[in-house]
Amino acid sequence: MQVKLHLSPMVIGKDARTKFRLAIRTAFRDVVRTRKGQLEAAASEIGVARQSLEQYAEGTIPRADVLLTAIVRWGLKIRIEDSDAAEIQQRWWECSASRGSLQMHTTPSKPEQLLLPLSQAIEDLGDEDVDLKILRKSPGRIELGVKIQFPRRLL
Repeated sequence: MQVKLHLSPMVIGKDARTKFRLAIRTAFRDVVRTRKGQLEAAASEIGVARQSLEQYAEGTIPRADVLLTAIVRWGLKIRIEDSDAAEIQQRWWECSASRGSLQMHTTPSKPEQLLLPLSQAIEDLGDEDVDLKILRKSPGRIELGVKIQFPRRLL
């Protein structure tokens, strides 16, 4: 699974949280709208009740594991527009995940290495896993590049 997060450094704090919550609600509204008549099945795909799915579409924020499951299972994208960004700044954030296609095996295969769930991998991050570089300097502004190396550990 790859997790992409593109962000503009100008949307921070409470404003970022408000926009993120609105984007989550919008994403779940789209699911409820497109899966009308199949909400029971859609809800069971991410391990919640139909009523919970409708509540997320109305603005209740799902638990992190439910949100992550929806992102991975449905390819849900949480996109935040930043209309206040300067011309040279990125104008949106996007949080999404992709996974390789599932393969069915009819014969036994070698055991695969299991990776930690994303939430546990984030918890296990340390200073040595983060690389911060200054990409560009200008008066009153610094553009940074951040590289995060998630440790590969067994469950």
